[in-house]
Amino acid sequence: MNKISGMFVLLAMGTMGSSSVMAGNMADYSITITNATAHHVITPPLIVIHNKRYKLFEVTNVASEGLATLAESGNNSVLANEVNAAHGVIQVIAGSAPIVYANSRTYKFSAPKKAHLSFSAMLATTNDAFAGLSGVSLPKKSVTYMAATYDAGSEDNNELCIDIPGPPCGGTNATIVGDGEGFITVHNGVSGVGDLAPSHLDWRGATAIVTINRIDD
Repeated sequence: MNKISGMFVLLAMGTMGSSSVMAGNMADYSITITNATAHHVITPPLIVIHNKRYKLFEVTNVASEGLATLAESGNNSVLANEVNAAHGVIQVIAGSAPIVYANSRTYKFSAPKKAHLSFSAMLATTNDAFAGLSGVSLPKKSVTYMAATYDAGSEDNNELCIDIPGPPCGGTNATIVGDGEGFITVHNGVSGVGDLAPSHLDWRGATAIVTINRIDD
């Protein structure tokens, strides 16, 4: 075997070995998001697969433009574009359909086994509330989370239908500039200060149940 042929074989073996290692680090997963509320609609979610350093959101931090848009209108496209350009993001899954109460939607993806997952989705009959998870590890088998509900802090919680897109409101959802908390907090729920009835739309505890399964071959 001459030197050139020998080098080619070694390079080919190295490439094959690298591909094998990469394949061994990958796995298939599903994520099921269940609406745990009695009357709220959860807007199409945005699911982000990323490394351990990336953060989709953090409590006490200012919401990004994309997250604020999602939390106020349910539109996940601005956040999807924002996230796609972020360092540490591996994959973005943008849901296209809402999740009504007592219903679920499942999404499938492939990812490195040591990757992390975050998601966010608006509670449509609020000013700027969103259910979310931030930076959970992908499981070896299966894991279920009770997702907390956060206030994006970008809009005043006036609970007026003119500013709320979800049923029974269907408002224009014009942003109320400068009247929000100014940073992300845990949401206090529906208080009844405007057009929303707490007896119908308030919640206690998680508003979404998130189950992540690793799918074995």
